[in-house]
Amino acid sequence: MNVSRLMRGVSAVLVAFGLVAGAVSPASAEGFAISTLSARGGSFGGGPASGMVGRADDASAVAYNPAGLTQVQGTQIMGGLAAVALNLDLETDATWCSNSHQVWPIPHFYVSHQLNDKFWAGVGMFTRWGLGHSYPDNWASRAIDKNKGTSVPGTPLQYTNGLKSITLLTSTINPTVAYKLNDVWSVAAGVSYTWGYLSLNNHLDYGVPGMGSMGGADIRIHSENGRSFGYNLALHAKFNEQWSAGLTYRSHERMKFNGSARVRGDETGKMLAAAGGLFNSRGKATIVLPDIISLGVAYKPTDRLSFEADVAYTVWSRWRSLNVDLFGSNPTGAPANGIHQQKCWRDTWAFSISGEYWMYDWLALRAGFLYETSPLNGSYYHDYLIPTNGRLQASVGFGLKYEDWTLDFAYIHMHEREVDLKAGGEAGTFNGKFGNGYDHTFALTLGYKF
Repeated sequence: MNVSRLMRGVSAVLVAFGLVAGAVSPASAEGFAISTLSARGGSFGGGPASGMVGRADDASAVAYNPAGLTQVQGTQIMGGLAAVALNLDLETDATWCSNSHQVWPIPHFYVSHQLNDKFWAGVGMFTRWGLGHSYPDNWASRAIDKNKGTSVPGTPLQYTNGLKSITLLTSTINPTVAYKLNDVWSVAAGVSYTWGYLSLNNHLDYGVPGMGSMGGADIRIHSENGRSFGYNLALHAKFNEQWSAGLTYRSHERMKFNGSARVRGDETGKMLAAAGGLFNSRGKATIVLPDIISLGVAYKPTDRLSFEADVAYTVWSRWRSLNVDLFGSNPTGAPANGIHQQKCWRDTWAFSISGEYWMYDWLALRAGFLYETSPLNGSYYHDYLIPTNGRLQASVGFGLKYEDWTLDFAYIHMHEREVDLKAGGEAGTFNGKFGNGYDHTFALTLGYKF
């Protein structure tokens, strides 16, 4: 193999990844997990039950099942991008709004290299977690006109504190080593470093019922230096030319953020925000990223046709609460508060089936279907931050092969179940629901084998 040629190829793809990664925004799947780690995996259903746990036969196995890297001969590079268009409508007894017309890019990049007959090394850069929702300005202020705001004691004023946007961006780098025990069994282990950005933006409005909003304040909690570490273990078995299976485990991670809170607005708006414990200050937050266990079984009845069934278990019960602690001198004398919301999610199951058919030596057709259960554990925990309640996902795609080049494309349609909202609680929701939730994902991955 020409080493200088390899390094030029790696450098070019890394530069491309870096240019894209700077603009990455998140997309939501179940909870705040990301569905699409490659175009081929996306065409098999995506998500934790990806249709690639048993196959695991290209460089993207770094993300899906790194033990499968022992099937990838020589050196392979893969890189690409997914674009996700979201839609979600919020309807309450006080207002209606939609957060459609949002498109988020999500990049991925993988390298695998065969060291010898027993050892393989790989590294991946991809996005496993993210969240992006935004709402129209002053949408919650409509509740004041309907006399559904929070009353200010001793005055005719009411106020609302509505979510304006939430953004969680993460990127993960995951080096891994695979070892071929024998002609059937392979194992792998890796470490991961995840870094990220978190931003919460609320808008507080106040006014008198029937007179609309009279003013308010913008509240922004922001951090650019979140980080966490984790590890992953994997097992792959190729029993014969027809049957193979894989089992993977990814550990949970505690992503810690240090940042600040800034309140901008008129004096009454800032006073009401401070009375609720939100004021200019430093702060910190921790988000727990859950463990994932995946099992996949693949069957290849002919050289051109293969099927796979996967199941994945995500330990969302680790997501017990959202705590954003603020530190500083409150101008009203009230204690610092921040944001403290109980979540107490439950663990979820995901199931997928997929198929791949090589119609010609240069063209593969693919399709998949995924169902994932809801992490919500009772209506009390529903809120505006993460409107999730289980999903169905159908996908199609194709792959092209020309000499040492591959090009994969996928289209994924995800439908989210309605989320019923209950008034009050720690999240301050109105009675209502999230509905008409879906997204369209398009993914493209380019690969080259040296």
